[in-house]
Amino acid sequence: MNIHQDHLLSFVALVQTGSVSAAAKSRFLTQPAISNQLKRLQETVGMPLYRRQGRGVQLTGAGEAFYIHALKVQQSIQDLNSFADELHGLQAGRIYLSASQTIAGSLLPAALLSFHQLHPQIEVFVNSVNSQQVFESMDHHDLGLVESPLPSSLSECCSVEPLGEDKIVTVMPMNHPLATYKSIELSQLEAYPLIWREQGSGTREVLERAWMATTRKQPHVQLCMGGVSAVLESVRQGLGIGVVSQFCLPTGESILTTRPFHPQLSRPMSLLQPRHASPLAKKLVAFLVPYLRSRLSQ
Repeated sequence: MNIHQDHLLSFVALVQTGSVSAAAKSRFLTQPAISNQLKRLQETVGMPLYRRQGRGVQLTGAGEAFYIHALKVQQSIQDLNSFADELHGLQAGRIYLSASQTIAGSLLPAALLSFHQLHPQIEVFVNSVNSQQVFESMDHHDLGLVESPLPSSLSECCSVEPLGEDKIVTVMPMNHPLATYKSIELSQLEAYPLIWREQGSGTREVLERAWMATTRKQPHVQLCMGGVSAVLESVRQGLGIGVVSQFCLPTGESILTTRPFHPQLSRPMSLLQPRHASPLAKKLVAFLVPYLRSRLSQ
């Protein structure tokens, strides 16, 4: 059985207006056209849905039950049309965003809260991974956010919006010997256990480059933790010193403290926009770029 949408809507109009002629006016159709649709609808259903009574109609038992379902379909069609209008006006829909863990955990929540207050019908789904995985996900995500040097091949699939510089800092317990310094030289870390991020992390890539430039040798990685949260918890447990973004230490932290590097270590933060990005995604870009630039300049 395949019920035609127009036939069903004409039936709803018939019930709501009380006559074929009135239903025809409400549907902007001729009376013969409405009559033909109602006839074909009853043939499809296989039983009468109404009977003529004077100048009006009376529903059969089957017609009363059918009308309840028809109303739900009509409402769904109206909702779908409204949603399509919102999509056309960029007021509703879904955006899939891939972001490095630093940005996803530290900068995006407040940004997306502000965006949602402006556009409550737009849903943003965030995939939190490391920078290398963000690059690899651009084929099937609308946008990407990373804080790491960019691969040269990226320009083939994405446009890049520079957002600013993210400073990298050391994180340690407040009672650690190095916490007495205002800033930390990279060579000072050689005397202490160091907690590294996983391969593919933008933080690790910048730290490795600086380490080799300073010590002229490959770093010896004794402890490697996947993700910012794991690094911070490892430092709390006294396993070593961590290296994270300046934005990673939670507000109200009572155990850990951060110290900047001297000379300063930083990496570029960028927004990636694949060529297939939708107009809806570009609306989020217009919001995120000034928001994140403002945070990075503080």
